[in-house]
Amino acid sequence: MLTGPSGFLGSHLLDRLLQVDGMAIHAVSRTGTGRAHDRLTWHRGDLLDPSMAGRLMAEARPTHLLHNAWFAVPGRFWSDPANLTWLQASIALMAAFAESGGRQFVGVGTCAEYDWSGSKPYAEDTTPIRPATLYGKCKAACWAAAQAFEAAGTFRAAWGRVFLPYGEGDTQGRLLPSLVAELQAGRPMLLGDGSLERDFIYAPDAADLLVRMLISEASGAFNVASGEATALAVAIEHIAGRLGRNDLLRFGARPTPVSEPAKLVADPAKVRGTLQWRPHMPLLRGLDTVLQSSLQGEQ
Repeated sequence: MLTGPSGFLGSHLLDRLLQVDGMAIHAVSRTGTGRAHDRLTWHRGDLLDPSMAGRLMAEARPTHLLHNAWFAVPGRFWSDPANLTWLQASIALMAAFAESGGRQFVGVGTCAEYDWSGSKPYAEDTTPIRPATLYGKCKAACWAAAQAFEAAGTFRAAWGRVFLPYGEGDTQGRLLPSLVAELQAGRPMLLGDGSLERDFIYAPDAADLLVRMLISEASGAFNVASGEATALAVAIEHIAGRLGRNDLLRFGARPTPVSEPAKLVADPAKVRGTLQWRPHMPLLRGLDTVLQSSLQGEQ
């Protein structure tokens, strides 16, 4: 069962799940509709309805649950009280999954769970969990709840701390879609400090890793990231160069929030060692792929 199949990362998760032979997939969304496939069953359900989790589990009885649904409105999700509502709904979902005999849970977490004050790459089992935002706090609490279910002997639990995903279908309002829209419109792009380093991961690669965690029945927290630090200016200037609009970039036109870490990059050692996984798509080639797809979609 996949929750949140209609959003940005969720659509890539659904793509990847459909590539797994022999897996019957149950997708849960508010509309209960989506692409057709002979191994895919859609369920209409609002996970914020307190009775919905039990009904879904009784109807589908999934052995594996990939929980991706959460409040994710750009610019609002960091501090919106909806995070608390989604935490509560997620715990109810896990409880219903355990009650129905579920075997493997994978939750989609965030790099915002980590303490961002350090300078070293963030490692799953050694970097302190000290989130600075409500979003990060609620995600960390959700993982703690999943660990409690596992400790009680109900199901195995794994957690993917996603860093900075990008790709086709990215949500408007996020950095890269906003950049393309502004430059194509001929408007200056007001930016902060381009020297900040970030760990970008191509969304299909992120989906591939999360699904690997699911079908391998992994346990524990894992970074969903490339493990490579890239200055924001490198990614931004690459896209602007492809569009021939480097003249519209205005670095330093916006102040960088004091809460923003200078370097936000994952330690990939655990994922590589435990899951034998590496990303397939290099950043600049991935950006070219996304930009080409975006331009073709406008024609």
